[in-house]
Parts: sequence; structure tokens; C-alpha cells
Amino acid sequence: MVKGSNKMLDGSTLKAQGLLAIIVSMLLSVTVTAQDLNQHDYTIPKDMAMGFKHVSYDYAAVEDGAPELAYEYTQIKIPLGKFDVMDQMLVPTISVDRNEFRVKNANSDEPTLYTIKSQFMFIEPQDDQWTRIIQITPSVHSDMEAVSSDSFSLMGLAIWRYQSTNQTAWTMGFGLNRLFGEYQPIPLISYQNNISNRLRLDLGFPITKAEYSFQTNLTGFASFAPVGGNWSYESSDNGKLNASYSSWVASTGIRYQVKKNIWATIEVGNSMNRLVNFNDDTGDTDADLADSSAIMFSVGFHP
Repeated sequence: MVKGSNKMLDGSTLKAQGLLAIIVSMLLSVTVTAQDLNQHDYTIPKDMAMGFKHVSYDYAAVEDGAPELAYEYTQIKIPLGKFDVMDQMLVPTISVDRNEFRVKNANSDEPTLYTIKSQFMFIEPQDDQWTRIIQITPSVHSDMEAVSSDSFSLMGLAIWRYQSTNQTAWTMGFGLNRLFGEYQPIPLISYQNNISNRLRLDLGFPITKAEYSFQTNLTGFASFAPVGGNWSYESSDNGKLNASYSSWVASTGIRYQVKKNIWATIEVGNSMNRLVNFNDDTGDTDADLADSSAIMFSVGFHP
């Protein structure tokens, strides 16, 4: 057994980082050798603000034994509008995440766990260069049967964005969430460079990403990011348990613009450095998961 969820990156993680660096280097070289001599409106979409997303992780061995675990993740995200409140922009959002764990070669629970979040984001420009973003996210994390005080969280983030030049920006701050398998604060820092109107590079923690526009309606990207969560649930013998999952995912994919601001995305990747944890009144049980391939599909509104 391996205790704790904060593990050092293993060899497979370093290989994935190397792969991502190679992909980013290739994208940079494409831009350098093919400077944007035309004036086409190449679009690199921002993160999905509204839509549907599904990710499937293949079966992987638990602690190098016979039992295997697969993981399915589905998200529906709906913004409730954009409002001006006290000289700030307020963007409330509702999202529902469904997390399904399936077990093979073992007599074990197969919980379906939900994360329901109500996100309130306040955006306030400080001046021409600085913008403050405050996000408050009340949430519940449970199978909807074992709901206790441990199921509720007040997550969120506080970040400051500095537009250093027309092409570059820095973001720094901190967040409070369950992304790494437990409810904890994490630092947030990133450097964004719009190297050209066809290539955007984001370097930072916890997410690093590069995206390149091949055509006005087609982009390709590579990313390295954490995936995880923490939930309470009721086991088959009516015991109250808490389950957590943490991992890192290196992936690459393409986006196609269906219509203005509506993009369909398909992505493939490798999930690594994976850990599951179950705990109750008697203590903790940690287990390593082998690396697993992943495939993702989404369609939604990207502003």
C-alpha cells in the first residue's frame, strides 16, 4: 500500500511531460516556419462555458493484482447568465458531474458518485492591466444517499491576471477544491502567450496546455492536467464511506467548430500517477492504479 495522495511524479509522468514538451516544440516550430502572413480570423476557443462532456478511462489493475477498475466521467454545465453587480461582472453557473467506477475480477462496490456545483464568478478589472477574479462554489459530493457534513464544500478561487503585453499575460492566486483527492488549498500560477493568431501557449500549475489553429474551424491541442475528486457514499453493507481519486492526464486532441462559438472536441490521453482511497471510522485504505488510456468527447459553447 502507498499512504497519502501527494506522490512524486513517477517515470511514466516524466515521460508524459517529455511528450508534451515535444508536442509544444513542434507547434512552436510550425508557427516559426509559417508566420501568419494572411489575415484570416483563426480562432482558438477558450474553455467550455456550457455543454456536455464525457470521459472514459479503460480498465487498469489495482495494486498489480487481479482486480481491475474502470472510470467514467460525465459533466453537464449550464451558465445562468451574465450580470453587472456592484461594478463587477457576475457569471453564475450550475454543473453536474457523474462519476461511475466499475470493478472487474473482484466482489466490490461499484459506486456512482455525483458532484453538484453552483459557481458564482465575479470579474472586476482593476485597471488596464490587472483583473481580479473571485469564484465562490458551494458544492455537494456524494452518491446522493450518504449525504453528511463531509459531502459539502465551499470551493472557489481568487486569482489576479496581469496583462503584461498585448500577447502575454500572467495569472496567479490560489484555489480551494477537491481536485487532488481531498479538500485542500492549491496554488495557481500560469503564463499565457498568444505567440501568433494561430497558437496559444499556457504554462503553469496545475494545467499546462498548447493549442494551434490549423484552419479557421479546426484546432489541435496538447495538455497535462490533474483529474480527481472526493465523495461520501453508502456501501453495499450500509456502511458510510468516503472515496477519493487522484491522477494526472497527458492528452492530445482536436476541436471542430460546428457553428459560431460551438465546438465539438475529441481527445485521447494517458492517465497516470493514479491513487484511490477509501476511508471510514476504522481508518484509510490506499491503492495504486496502473496507467490507463482515456478518450474524451465534448460539445459545447466556448466563448
